[in-house]
Amino acid sequence: MRNVDFFSDKSEKKEKYRSSLGLYLLGGLFVYLYSIPNIFFVYFNDIWRLFAVLLCLSYFVMSAVASYIVVYSRPNYEPLETNLFFFTVCSWSMVAINLYGIQALVDQPFYQELYINLLWTQLLLILFSWIKWIPVRTRERIARIVTIILGAFIIFHMLGIFASTQGKGIYAFLFGKEVAVALIWPGLALFFSGFWTRVIMGGCIDLDITPEERARRRAEEKAREEAKMRKPSEEMLSSGRYLEYGELDYYISEGICSYREKGSKTFEDVEFLYVENGVRYFNRLDWSPPKEMILYKENGQWYCQTTGQEPERVLLPEHLEEEKQEFEIDKREYLEQAIEYRRMVPYFVEIPSDIDASKIDRYE
Repeated sequence: MRNVDFFSDKSEKKEKYRSSLGLYLLGGLFVYLYSIPNIFFVYFNDIWRLFAVLLCLSYFVMSAVASYIVVYSRPNYEPLETNLFFFTVCSWSMVAINLYGIQALVDQPFYQELYINLLWTQLLLILFSWIKWIPVRTRERIARIVTIILGAFIIFHMLGIFASTQGKGIYAFLFGKEVAVALIWPGLALFFSGFWTRVIMGGCIDLDITPEERARRRAEEKAREEAKMRKPSEEMLSSGRYLEYGELDYYISEGICSYREKGSKTFEDVEFLYVENGVRYFNRLDWSPPKEMILYKENGQWYCQTTGQEPERVLLPEHLEEEKQEFEIDKREYLEQAIEYRRMVPYFVEIPSDIDASKIDRYE
């Protein structure tokens, strides 16, 4: 029986190894595509050609070694499998792509130097995304900006190269036909290099997102989807009370609430912050800048007030009287968690003097 299990396990590992190796070989598409011109067409000399050959062959070797590691050496460590795959594919692809881009511009020294400078910029962006003391949300904003720039660049490049070989188009008008033709393929190489840079940035940032923050984001996304589908109850619509009261349902998911203003038929996302002196403080997530919202009870009636607006009476479902006890975190604990989990703190939250404000990332 033990022999049967042994051979069965061995067969499963062989199958997994083949599958993993196949995934690596498929992921090396850019390595193969750009190795062809690097080896046969655009190389500076035999040394650069040899380097291109070794780069291509080393990818096959690395694929085999990496597949062996994740299947036989560390079979139960899933993060290693994912990270090793992206490291291998991204690194080899970027080298092959940029090797082509630099060599293809040999007859255009100005644009070749510009290409190299942009390559250094990409490396700096990767380094930036790796710096742990920079807040995750700040790095994510920069990564989103990179995505926008890449999208704008590829659109401009495709428009620019249109009819370039006939001496027409934007590039031909701006740079002349010779330069326009020379920029066609290196421009695409620059885009793909930027694409892999963005992938690496995303991977570096993702490694620093804590499980708590990841769970919180999933809850926020789920709450947003649910809030979009929610509508005032038939009872409220028929009675007309939705015109008189706002409505707060603040236990959609952990820390995420839903609020509908008086006279409105749609709900928006609200984030619970902390409770202080019996007043519960919230933050409206979709406002820019975010706005403070407080909930308090006066003469047996719940009231809600948003910054810059008058207080309005609020309807609370009966079951919330018990569920609201979950929202009892005080300001100090809220700020300590913000420091620990690198959460953004709205600008309207005053920070006590004994808490280091420099460790807190603020909404502007």
